Amino acid sequence: MNTKFAIFLIILMGAAIFAGVYSNLREQAAVDDSKLPQKVEMDRGFQRWITNLRNKDVVIEADEFRLVEKNEIYNTKWMKVYSIEDEEAKKVYDATIEASKQVDKIIFSPSDREFIDFRNIDREGYKSNEVRFYGQKEDKIIDLRALDCSTRANCYIDRAYFLDNDLFVVSEISRNIDKKDETAEICLPEQTCTYTFKLHLVDLINNARWIYESESFEAVLTELIPNL
Repeated sequence: MNTKFAIFLIILMGAAIFAGVYSNLREQAAVDDSKLPQKVEMDRGFQRWITNLRNKDVVIEADEFRLVEKNEIYNTKWMKVYSIEDEEAKKVYDATIEASKQVDKIIFSPSDREFIDFRNIDREGYKSNEVRFYGQKEDKIIDLRALDCSTRANCYIDRAYFLDNDLFVVSEISRNIDKKDETAEICLPEQTCTYTFKLHLVDLINNARWIYESESFEAVLTELIPNL
């Protein structure tokens, strides 16, 4: 075997090895992207939530969750924006923040300038299946319908928590049906139905919402809700 041919073989083998490693890394990255982010999994809010479920005999593991959807959150139809320089808007903001403190199912950000309202009742222009974000971002006051869930799917928003001032998580339990499918069979909350948990990761800075879904399980929602 001459020297040039030997060098050619070495280069060819090296290229093949590199291509294989690169392919494996890309495949691994794709798998990792589909999983629940570590920042969520390691957060105290998530750990408390999943531990509470286990204590109530609802066994859900973090590695079960898979990314099922990603979309934007800002939509002029579902949000209102005011200048902090607007005196009337500032008065409403101050009063709303003060009135929302110590209210069950209203969670404040670390800065105490924003909150998530996930109360399961119709209130202040929001329905029981809608999550409201309200607060001050720089020189703007934002009132936003951050997400909603399908009443046809018996959805129930059970918890929310901030990871930081611009990132928060909302957990939802609902039937594992397409919320746009009007032909889906009705299964009442008092009946045994197939459900999944969904975790909505909302990024206010990057205008994005990732939805991660657990594996399905059977439950009677009216019996499960008091334990959430």
